[in-house]
Amino acid sequence: MAVTPGVGAMSEAEVTRYIKESRCGVLTLVDGNRPYGVPVEHYYDGKALYFLTSPREGQRKMEAIKKNANACFVIHDSRRDKPEIVEKGIRCRSVVIEGRIGGLELKDLTLKDGSKAKIRMLRLDIDAIGNWVCPRKSCDFPTPWFERFPGVAPGT
Repeated sequence: MAVTPGVGAMSEAEVTRYIKESRCGVLTLVDGNRPYGVPVEHYYDGKALYFLTSPREGQRKMEAIKKNANACFVIHDSRRDKPEIVEKGIRCRSVVIEGRIGGLELKDLTLKDGSKAKIRMLRLDIDAIGNWVCPRKSCDFPTPWFERFPGVAPGT
């Protein structure tokens, strides 16, 4: 795993723990000349990320991957979205994982009721991991920047 430093970067151990403890992020793909992002749950084994998705053919996600396997996965914590992290002393942070999607295999699952279902498992082979932690010790997290600085954003 190649972890690149960011502003106020986390250590490699912190990045690994953060990815493993996080449950959901946004998988961004290349769809022709347009980006396509979709929120997905993930599993991280320390080497690659795994995602489950519908086995249906013709989905935009699958068509994009077949044409261009390059992908980016973003996990983030914001004090605005998760005010409870303030009490834990956690600053805003994010991880950006780049790589290529492979392993488009179908899997059979047995559901709780005993019925069967098919699912597609995707694997993101990681090329690089970037990370960021807010360097400020304190911030006005309840107030968005466009409210703190009226007149900076158009129409404010």
